[in-house]
Amino acid sequence: MADAHNPLNRLSPVYLDHAAATPLLPQVAAMHARLCQQFFANPHAATSLSEDARRAIDVAGRRFLELLGIAEDEAQVIWTSGGTESVNLGCLGALRGRRPPVLGLVDPAAHASVLEASREGVGAPERCLALPLDSRGRFDLEKPVPAGSADAALLAVCHVNNETGAVHDLVRLRQWMVGGAPKAALMVDAIQSFGKMDIPWRAARIDLLAVSGRKIGGPPSVGALVRRRGVQLQPLFFGGGQQDGLRPGTVDVVGVLEFVEAAALACGERASEWTRVTGLNRRLREGLATLGRTCQPQCHSPEDASPYILSVAFPGCEGEVLARLVELENVIVGTGSACSARSGKSSHVLAAMGVPAPVSRSTLRVSFGPSTTEHDIDRLMCALRTALAKY
Repeated sequence: MADAHNPLNRLSPVYLDHAAATPLLPQVAAMHARLCQQFFANPHAATSLSEDARRAIDVAGRRFLELLGIAEDEAQVIWTSGGTESVNLGCLGALRGRRPPVLGLVDPAAHASVLEASREGVGAPERCLALPLDSRGRFDLEKPVPAGSADAALLAVCHVNNETGAVHDLVRLRQWMVGGAPKAALMVDAIQSFGKMDIPWRAARIDLLAVSGRKIGGPPSVGALVRRRGVQLQPLFFGGGQQDGLRPGTVDVVGVLEFVEAAALACGERASEWTRVTGLNRRLREGLATLGRTCQPQCHSPEDASPYILSVAFPGCEGEVLARLVELENVIVGTGSACSARSGKSSHVLAAMGVPAPVSRSTLRVSFGPSTTEHDIDRLMCALRTALAKY
């Protein structure tokens, strides 16, 4: 039980799990009531109010593509219910309808939705081939690649890894694909990179791009899949024919408008926030180095990873227990992907990097957002020292 006399416990909670979800931005929250009153009509009906809603969606789509630096004649935006649906539509939708046997290539450290949707799309796990990684979690294309890669129909990757922040060089990957996987469409999970860093749509010739509102301070129930025009895609479900039949169902007009507003805010401050968060990440790394007498923290995140995510192991501790002890000090961190936090399994991401299971289980994931301050980092360090002393 937390010490009632500890001054940390009388302070507001420090939230450092932004890779799982970022709170709704105040500017976006302030729009909600007005938008609900203005755009309540079904955008797919035939009334004048519906036409207004439909026009608002079209304008939002063009604005969203502009934020990505994509011309309207290059790509189509398909609105979804969030990141998982966007990834599934991109992976499974791109593989469905192809003449079997179908082969796929994946980033073995990708989010579970990327891996499982790709395996489902090819019909058997053994036809979903994993590209080799180095110890930092990035593609090592100097190593032998799986036989059959040249016939793969899809290569699905995470731009920024959701557990370690490792960044894949998508331009170099596309260069490798010219000879290594010439038939494959490139599907990129950009959920942890959108709004935080540049996404090389043209330079990497990305075919499908998945993003989520939840990770940028937008509404949690809205995402998008950007499809390069001409790329084959099959729907996941049916009925209604909305969005060219690729994603049937009524588009959430209010959610889309709020998502695009959050995206505009994030992209507008992207460079300054990158610099600011890099400083916070460095401050935490320096703080962790001072714990050497108590334990020997091991950072899984490479130095050139996204600064928004820091994965660190505390050998000899159980990550879940340590996270609970830290939370008793009113500081909230993660232990890995939120989607598998309750599975009890070691991280497949760290396993793909060659991290032993006991070390993997001792890992915490600290992730930063717009509200994170230096004071939050200092409170985390105090909480870690207290937690480690109790362990």
